[in-house]
Amino acid sequence: MTNRGLARVPCRDQKTPTKQTAPLSRRGLIGGAAAGLSALSAFGGSAQAVQSNAANGPARLIVAGVPESLSGQWASLLAPNLAETLHKPAFTLTTTTGWDGITGANLFETQQEQVEPPAALMVPGSAILAAMTGDSRVHYDYQRWVPTFLSHQPTVALGRASLHRSLASMINGRPLRVGVSSYNGAELPTVFALDLLALHPLPIPGLGQPNAAIDALRAGTVDVIQLPFDADYTERAATLQEEGFEPLFSNAFPKDPFLRRGLPPDFTTIYQQERRRMPNALNYTVWGAISAACNMKAGLMLPILSTPADISQWRHACQLAATQPDLRTHARDENEYMLTSTACTTAYAAMMPDVSSIMALRRWLALNIPKWRDRPQPRL
Repeated sequence: MTNRGLARVPCRDQKTPTKQTAPLSRRGLIGGAAAGLSALSAFGGSAQAVQSNAANGPARLIVAGVPESLSGQWASLLAPNLAETLHKPAFTLTTTTGWDGITGANLFETQQEQVEPPAALMVPGSAILAAMTGDSRVHYDYQRWVPTFLSHQPTVALGRASLHRSLASMINGRPLRVGVSSYNGAELPTVFALDLLALHPLPIPGLGQPNAAIDALRAGTVDVIQLPFDADYTERAATLQEEGFEPLFSNAFPKDPFLRRGLPPDFTTIYQQERRRMPNALNYTVWGAISAACNMKAGLMLPILSTPADISQWRHACQLAATQPDLRTHARDENEYMLTSTACTTAYAAMMPDVSSIMALRRWLALNIPKWRDRPQPRL
């Protein structure tokens, strides 16, 4: 500050005016403001430097599952490619317990408040389904995640059942027994679709594994099962067809890329064939949302507060990673599609229905689960 600006400041030997305070000069006021702005600018620059250093340091990627899970496998393949493209040190993979991904998703949510929060989350679609159904263990909002990579694989309903409503079936109201892992598990799209077809589905829990479900189907314990359209599907379906069991429909949208690779007709097409119309709009949205969630085998998510520049860089890095031979080989071996860029965001948008759809799903579950539990369950 100049001497002229200090000229009006009283020294200790001077007497301070008692009735009138010395006015502050215009130049002194401007000088003080400039000094304050300079200090704020310096502080902002140092804060940016700290953030830049933190961004360039080692980052953690939370895996919602054990290393052998689908999320763990995709994370181990993606992480080296992403680190190289993003010019970052190798990511630290933090695996978690639980097959449904809820534990890892909760951890990702709680650690966002840390000084160095995790960079991203690799999570299965079952964690999203749990949030839709109102699972009490969920403490995260999946609609606040930003998707950058998805692996996609639909499911197929198979069994010995007629999708036509005969007068006898309408009078008897005999339920159609469906093998499921749990009442709100990964088989929910098939159960909901059968309910839309007015076939009175009765879920039989404890049959989440394909081999157990197939054994129950052969034993006559259940009428319908759901199988993933994975690398083993073709052989399993061919064997079941020889025994009289047929694919009923796939839990996929009409333009699913797997329809060109032998996937059975999608549910929308089958419903239109059987009912000569589209399902109720609200119920169809519910089926689409839970099907999209169950068809997501793994997804790489960023927190919602990520900067647009970071999101753009991660999406570009995922797009490049999807072209690498090791990822393409893994996707082919598991019979999955990798979705990046626009296809990724479009697929994830289907998992985010409005509140009315979420409430409709939860009301449907609240109405049916007590009835399912009260009915006599067959011995497995």
